Amino acid sequence: MAGSFGIVGCGYVGSAVATHLRRQGHEVVGTTTSPGRLAELCDLVDHPRLYNAGDPMADASFLDRLDGVLIAMAPTTATFEEDQYEKVYGQAVPALVEALRQRQGRRPLHVAYLSSAGVYGDQAGAICNELTPPDCSNNANALLASAEASVLSLNDASTQACVLRLGGIYGPGKDIPSYIRSAAGQPVRKNGNHINAWVHLHDIIRGVDFAFGRRLQGIYNLVDDLQFTRRQLSNALCDDFGLPPVIWDNHDRPGARIFNARVSNARLREIGFQPSVSSMLEPVAA
Repeated sequence: MAGSFGIVGCGYVGSAVATHLRRQGHEVVGTTTSPGRLAELCDLVDHPRLYNAGDPMADASFLDRLDGVLIAMAPTTATFEEDQYEKVYGQAVPALVEALRQRQGRRPLHVAYLSSAGVYGDQAGAICNELTPPDCSNNANALLASAEASVLSLNDASTQACVLRLGGIYGPGKDIPSYIRSAAGQPVRKNGNHINAWVHLHDIIRGVDFAFGRRLQGIYNLVDDLQFTRRQLSNALCDDFGLPPVIWDNHDRPGARIFNARVSNARLREIGFQPSVSSMLEPVAA
């Protein structure tokens, strides 16, 4: 049955989800904070909106008519900048949560929030699942965990909310394997002994669809099956092309944000979801 969905934050992932939902026949509202992107959104969604959740004067009335909301807001920079993280996770997400709580009527609503598996931080390479406490010794992780808790506080009789913790994203337009191979034979100032989590864009789209369909509540790791160190991953990618290995550090830089954990996707698997792309080492059909 067709429904009405809102995508708050039509960036790389949000835009892909919006396209998928429209193809399924759903009515889609998509938001951006950039006036320059409104014309682009006209081709992606039924109702493009300028919306800055952190603005107390922002018009959030579009939330009243929705059956589902995907919160896909993210900082404008890929590197950690405290003011950016504070604006998004410390201010904008809680403001959106309050707007959802104050929406008119009590129409049943499902909320899915895209967070990051990076919240686990430094687990010394150990296996971690959704019961593993986040590593809040880093301020970025503390802000992420706080935003997650804010979204989960929406759960009540008429609203179901879930958090999807994503691995590092790869897929169309994010060719991580080629990026890693481009560093073959070169030194990279990151600890090669650390294990990162990853997920293909296609599986994020499938995961969001699954969450909406099952009206999931709580926290779920949305990651692929790969649990290699940076060094193991780059060696595998470079060996396939006969390239020299990437030269990683064997230590952490002072003050570096550390992510070193084997993130388990078992909880999603147990309820029927499994990645269609097991890792970036697997060829993916166009």
